[in-house]
Amino acid sequence: MVAVEHVRVVLVGTQESGNLGMVARAMKNFGLRRLLLVSPEARVNDEAFKFAVGARDVLEGATVVDDLSEALTGVELCAGATARAREVYPGTLMTPRQAAPLLRSAAEEGLEVALVFGRERSGLTNDELARCHHVLRIPTAPDFKSLNLAQAVLVVAYELFSARSEPFTAPRPAPVEGLEAFFSDFETMLLEIGYADEKRMPHVMRTFRRIFHKALLTPNELAMLRGLVRQTRWAAGRGGG
Repeated sequence: MVAVEHVRVVLVGTQESGNLGMVARAMKNFGLRRLLLVSPEARVNDEAFKFAVGARDVLEGATVVDDLSEALTGVELCAGATARAREVYPGTLMTPRQAAPLLRSAAEEGLEVALVFGRERSGLTNDELARCHHVLRIPTAPDFKSLNLAQAVLVVAYELFSARSEPFTAPRPAPVEGLEAFFSDFETMLLEIGYADEKRMPHVMRTFRRIFHKALLTPNELAMLRGLVRQTRWAAGRGGG
């Protein structure tokens, strides 16, 4: 059994109440109980409970938050699902089957793991995916790639439930909120030293995010990098003065 107390399913901007219920049912099928809703358009109402069937308790225990940052507080390993093709992914691109052993092992080691899913019509934005260490794409028939939100959650939850646990050999990663603070300072530094301009910065930052996500930075490594950024900004400002 997956260490369910360390796995949260995060739904961003869900638009249909029925989908909330179907997601809750899919989660409970495979032992997941922690559901976070980020600025949902849908409400946990009678329609949601109807589709949840025996997973009413998952819906009743769902937490509603205002933004993704709040939903990822305390998270150390984050995987976001997408169906759209992109030239540059901020995180490592994997199928749910490839990612499941890593995610399961991390949860069993006590790391906080988040599985993030986007809106029914448009999925996760680039900025939302940029917060994820891993980007999950579910293989489908090329002539019909569309999956319902609950189907996507079901596939990922099934793979996580079925995966063989493997030792999580990497040191404990830095929390996502710490990474986001670093990325914000790092972007400011790149602008201040003239590494890139505002127009090119989104592409540049997606590339740097991918580099740092692959590294799974530890808290100590992150602290060193943040110190380097602060010193660089101080030195650049002093030189400019």
